[in-house]
Amino acid sequence: MKSLSQEPQAEFIESLPKLLENKRIILGVSGSVAIYKSLEVIRILQKLGANVRVVMSESAQEFINPLLFEAISHYQVLTQKMQSWGQNPCNHIELATWGDMFLIAPSSANTLNKITNGIADNVLLESFLAFDKMKLLAPAANTKMLENPAILESLKILQAREVQIVLPQCKELACGIVGNGALASPLEIVFHLLRSLLKDSFWQGRNVCVSGGGSKEAIDDVRYLSNFSSGKMGASLALAAYFLGANVCFVSSKMPYPLPLGIKIQKAESSEDFFNAILSWQNDSFSTQYPFLFMSAAISDYLPQKAQGKLKKQEIGEIWNLKLQENKDILATLPKMQKTIGFKLESQIEKEVSLQNARNALRKKQIDAICLNNITSSNNPLDSQKNQVFWIQDSLLVDLGFCDKLSLAFKILQQAKNL
Repeated sequence: MKSLSQEPQAEFIESLPKLLENKRIILGVSGSVAIYKSLEVIRILQKLGANVRVVMSESAQEFINPLLFEAISHYQVLTQKMQSWGQNPCNHIELATWGDMFLIAPSSANTLNKITNGIADNVLLESFLAFDKMKLLAPAANTKMLENPAILESLKILQAREVQIVLPQCKELACGIVGNGALASPLEIVFHLLRSLLKDSFWQGRNVCVSGGGSKEAIDDVRYLSNFSSGKMGASLALAAYFLGANVCFVSSKMPYPLPLGIKIQKAESSEDFFNAILSWQNDSFSTQYPFLFMSAAISDYLPQKAQGKLKKQEIGEIWNLKLQENKDILATLPKMQKTIGFKLESQIEKEVSLQNARNALRKKQIDAICLNNITSSNNPLDSQKNQVFWIQDSLLVDLGFCDKLSLAFKILQQAKNL
């Protein structure tokens, strides 16, 4: 039985598009008690469309039989004993030639130090040494081993050689102590791998802020006024921008998906929280590359007059006349220090009317582009994994189609490059 904490992650993984369609990933496995997490890494990579082949050191085989990796990956596992050089070769040179990315997870302290010094005394190290494309290491070791000067120096050297490192977690280790050294989560490892493979020179290093979810405006100390926004479109935009190499800040009232640790997450509740968080991001995001703001959050148009304490039913009576005051327009109010993309939701009206409403909002808010989506009988984007969006920019209108929100996010970011 799944725990409640596992369900959102499982749903998220199932919803992912084939971002690694036909990519060839070599997974190296060294001897570590964290080896069981490698099986989950394979499963996620396969969900993303990748082909995964495994190479194991001899010490790794002391923890898990290669047959298990073979059953899950559907490829013969390369071990020292299984190397062959005949008509259908399976060896370290053949494997290194086959792959697009080489990931070692877990990478033991011994393996990490040997790689740094160019040692290749087992089939895993031979394969890694022969590989000349993108390399990714996810270390796992006891805290005292990880913080040994030799390991720290090795990590610096490997990063200088452009080997990507997925830093371990601080949590309870196999020895029972709490410290740094636990293998990063399988999803975090895959997030790093995707960022390495999907990076785009336009977005790399660029500051991006994405807002998501619906604002919550307090009525009293226990009640609030809000909407049905799930935050999924905003989270998808933040995730896609991160994969493309951007420095991402996600300001949201909801966190519908697990996001990479590399994304700065700013929790916001009220519209004032959103405004202040984005203003703070603006002040911190100055660079030679102009930043981007994607305002997908559903901010309340009206604010209630907050009462002190909790309103009592007997004090309100049978009919509650809630007094509301028009809220300020965040997009119209924020300084124009970045390229700004707004989002507009229309409901059950003719397409031409909704398009005109979006163009009116584009001019009124003085923003660079706007994404329009509609609630129709066949499409309700609220709390859905899919949506249809129209990109509107000056006289340009582009139908980005109906698809999952992460694929849609990549399409939106592609359009934004032309601003």
